[in-house]
Amino acid sequence: MINLDNVGNQLLFTTVFLSVENVDGTKTSGTGFIYSAKRENDDSIIPFLVTNNHVIDKASRVIVEFIESKDGKPNREAKVSVKIEGSVFRNYVKLESDLSVVPIGSLINECINNNKPIFYQTITPESIPEEDIISKLGAIEEVIFIGYPSGIYDRENFSPLVRKGITASPIWNNFKGKPRFLIDAGVFPGSSGSPVFIYNEGSYAANNGIVIGTRVLFIGIITGTKIIQKAEKIDVFLGLGDVIKSSELKGFVSSIVKQM
Repeated sequence: MINLDNVGNQLLFTTVFLSVENVDGTKTSGTGFIYSAKRENDDSIIPFLVTNNHVIDKASRVIVEFIESKDGKPNREAKVSVKIEGSVFRNYVKLESDLSVVPIGSLINECINNNKPIFYQTITPESIPEEDIISKLGAIEEVIFIGYPSGIYDRENFSPLVRKGITASPIWNNFKGKPRFLIDAGVFPGSSGSPVFIYNEGSYAANNGIVIGTRVLFIGIITGTKIIQKAEKIDVFLGLGDVIKSSELKGFVSSIVKQM
């Protein structure tokens, strides 16, 4: 039985595997995750499926793999595959931030009506650090990201992979003038769309010393990996990931919710 009181365990269920069928007949994969925002006028919660635009920009359809819910808990013996037309992913796109989001409230309800309820955990705006928190972070922070590098994951248990690294450029800077930063970690294709967190369990360093407790900050989304190309036209991965700041997603989704 999975201990869902553990924050780290909860994070595993924020992501979903995306199998992408492109218009040219090729197949690729990526990572998506669930992010929810509150509508101001009635406090209703709107869940969104989030990924990178470049993951789905040529998609004819995308197969999203969820875990089935049983008695409010994940049933790892059953998955729910949902097919979404590629055009749906292109309804809400922010090109400069490489973001694509899809409202999935109706999809979740449809799964329930078909007796295939899905289990998921959602990332919320409250987990995105405000500027005053970001300004107090160190230039070097440990980070984790969750996803499906090169399409690899535990298919038996429908569980993504967790990878770890450090910030290669400070989060409080905009790398090369864009709302992004770099991480030093094993980022490979398929990790695109992975949520990135500062996750400290037990204790963490702060300006005033060591703080006892657990800290989870949603700081960004993987958008690519840095490579160099050898003369033999062989790509060499540098172990650097390009990360979109989570504040970009927060502002983008907020503008969509206001229109809905």
